[in-house]
Amino acid sequence: MLTLHLTNGDHAATALARSGLPGDILSWRDLLHDGPVPSDRDLPAFRRVRGEFLASRGWQSQSAAIADFAERDARLDGLGPEDELVLWFEPDLYDQLQLIQVLARVERRPAAERPRLAIVPADCFLGPLAPEKLPPLYEARRAVTNSDLSVGSAAWDAFTAETPDALLALTDRVDREVTARAYAYDDHVRLPHLVAALRRQLEEYPDTQAGLSRCERQLCEALSPGAMTLAKLFTAHQSAESWVWLGDWSFAWYVQRLSDCAHPLVVHVNASRVIAPLRDTDGKAFWERQVQLTPLGQDMVRDRADFVRLNGIDRWIGGVYNTTSSHWRWDPNRYRLIPHVLQR
Repeated sequence: MLTLHLTNGDHAATALARSGLPGDILSWRDLLHDGPVPSDRDLPAFRRVRGEFLASRGWQSQSAAIADFAERDARLDGLGPEDELVLWFEPDLYDQLQLIQVLARVERRPAAERPRLAIVPADCFLGPLAPEKLPPLYEARRAVTNSDLSVGSAAWDAFTAETPDALLALTDRVDREVTARAYAYDDHVRLPHLVAALRRQLEEYPDTQAGLSRCERQLCEALSPGAMTLAKLFTAHQSAESWVWLGDWSFAWYVQRLSDCAHPLVVHVNASRVIAPLRDTDGKAFWERQVQLTPLGQDMVRDRADFVRLNGIDRWIGGVYNTTSSHWRWDPNRYRLIPHVLQR
């Protein structure tokens, strides 16, 4: 019998390795909140799409990404009914998207061939925990039920669908059915953080006020009082989140999208455009440079202009491809998505 501890990435995996818990450790690495995320029922095609995206950003070579995905998939698929799969995922969006992907993968297998599945009640970030804090979480792990698998699988199918309607409907339904918002509030709940994470994903659609995603709006609002370094801007942006989920690579790219466009909202203090560094370059100088809002950026913060109307949109959110001519808008007041066709 094998115990496989599956977690979000290297920090949590390192903490688990130091905890003394028996079993193997597998990191489920992928920034699913960025780039196209098609259905993974065709695994080779899924790996290719994700590998192409990561390579396009300079974050990893396509061949290395595909090899990493294939290796992790093989380890998951190699588990049998005599083995135990223990899920270690944090409450934030990055982790919860990975969690529903794993649940969907397991749910597709015949019930008699699935490993025993459990989830640890993590109401905190795991990476910073002292090693001795992890065994009690392991002892408190909760068996994942067929109902939980169904919810996770449905959430993944909705996230990877070509339109966002199913994701919004599922988020609303789970919100009604799962009333606990933390493991500590209910000894039986297994997916208490899913609703907040999926709603946070929906907030990445351009809003109805100014065509800004929540990340973009938080970034601009942090800069509204005056110029600051990109490092301080990253910290300010993180402080606006209930659960920090956006890494520095993605953040740098998000700033670039607001700067390297026809009508920039953010520029360096010398008025030059912000270009995110590639992974294999020295990015220290990038984070030390100051940036500021343009006058148009200040207008955006005050909802006096529309970013998509001025600059267009070319962004994947899960399986949904948002373009200038056809995209969805998030109404933050009514928690609703509105199809939007741009009128010229």
